[in-house]
Amino acid sequence: MELELAASAEAVAGLSRLKALTASRNGRPRTQSVKIVWHDSPEHALLAEGLTLAEQRGVRRLERVFPGSATWLPGQPVPVVGEAPDPAALPSPLAPLAAFEGRQTISVHQFGGQPVVVTVARGILRSVTAEHPAARIWLSGEEPAVRAAAVLIAGAEPVAVPVTSLAAEGIALATGRPANPRRDGAPELPAALPDGQPLGVSDALTHIIGHLIDVILANAPMAVRLDGEGPEAVHQMRVAVRRARSALSIFRTAAPDGALEAISASLKELGSRLGPTRDWDVFAEETAPAIQQALPNDERLERLIAAVSRRRRECQKALAGYLGSSTFRILGIELAWFAAARFWHVVPETISEDATNQPPGLADFAGQVLHHRWKKLLSLGKRIEDLDIPSLHGVRLRAKRARYAAEMFSALYHGKGSNRFIRRLSGLQQRLGVLNDGAVATHLLAELGGPVGRHAYATGIVIGFLAARAARIRPRIIRAFERFRRQPAYWA
Repeated sequence: MELELAASAEAVAGLSRLKALTASRNGRPRTQSVKIVWHDSPEHALLAEGLTLAEQRGVRRLERVFPGSATWLPGQPVPVVGEAPDPAALPSPLAPLAAFEGRQTISVHQFGGQPVVVTVARGILRSVTAEHPAARIWLSGEEPAVRAAAVLIAGAEPVAVPVTSLAAEGIALATGRPANPRRDGAPELPAALPDGQPLGVSDALTHIIGHLIDVILANAPMAVRLDGEGPEAVHQMRVAVRRARSALSIFRTAAPDGALEAISASLKELGSRLGPTRDWDVFAEETAPAIQQALPNDERLERLIAAVSRRRRECQKALAGYLGSSTFRILGIELAWFAAARFWHVVPETISEDATNQPPGLADFAGQVLHHRWKKLLSLGKRIEDLDIPSLHGVRLRAKRARYAAEMFSALYHGKGSNRFIRRLSGLQQRLGVLNDGAVATHLLAELGGPVGRHAYATGIVIGFLAARAARIRPRIIRAFERFRRQPAYWA
């Protein structure tokens, strides 16, 4: 296994003072110069395809800058699209766009009796008009040993899984534009593995989890901001965590017993950290303005909303402290390590000649998952017009799980059925979300004293407003569920 970590020059220098790391070293380290130059055409024709031409020690290779639809897991080596590519197949003319130049040190360490090669590169990223220092750490060895080394280093120095490659950082320096996030939104399965082989069930989970870890890590630096971008980044992180937990639930039967429990627990903990901030964001940015518009210039309501803003800032600061801590950096490393690890992949057993024991392929597996979640939702929504608020909350959770599954497997199905299924589920979920926002808001108001505290009058106004809105939304929920219920099972 290989794992890449981003670091500052100061963090790299601190490794020499890390006694546990130096004590584990075998032999003397080797130091050598390193220079990588990335090329593109003046029109950035390669970058438009998510590629760059890298040159190192006279060897040229076509590399990825961004993953595109292919699987490129966080913290993993840059995928090489082509070694020594034919110049005739490249855009012309090509010119240096950015470069990294410095020194790298290679040493071998022992962790749990297993060797780990630690490569530390420290230097300068340069373009024609700008430069800044950069450093990377690469770990290579058996999975448990790489994990132990990464956690040791991250516990002592502020290193983390990089959200962009060195090439992407250099190109951003050259173009003057921030590097695009590696991934965003919902994961979509690639058509095949890099070697052209069809995706297996474990390959699908690898891609999905890798995509969602990228989303989590890319949004973390923005989530600590208190301006307009912070709440959206927190929202994207929370949705990615929920999608990842749903994926682990979906694929649990395709992994060895207990193999997914640790990462599932880690994601649950992260979700619990994000939840309070996101809930207060929704209350402050969506619920409170709607009530203010209905009841303008009410001083007691204004005092409640001021208290909401103070509580929201407290949660934001607490979350920012967590996201800037070594605990979160180590969590990011653990997540990236898990995505790249092979220990949880099912090892195919000997198949009998009639292949009756062969596990289902990805398409069959997806169909079983979609059918199961569809039936669960339909069963829970029977007589939806008579369900109380807690029961409707259960319907919302089932709708969300069914939508996440449909999004994950959408690339396996052609035609309009998949898109219609997701669209109608989204509509149902949004309407049910109005009820959930009301329930969450009532819980949040209890933190500020509830209906008997200093904001009792304003709390009563909010609860009454939310109850009236819930009554108005019920007929729309019923219609949305009926539209969803009538559609056929497109995976059959």
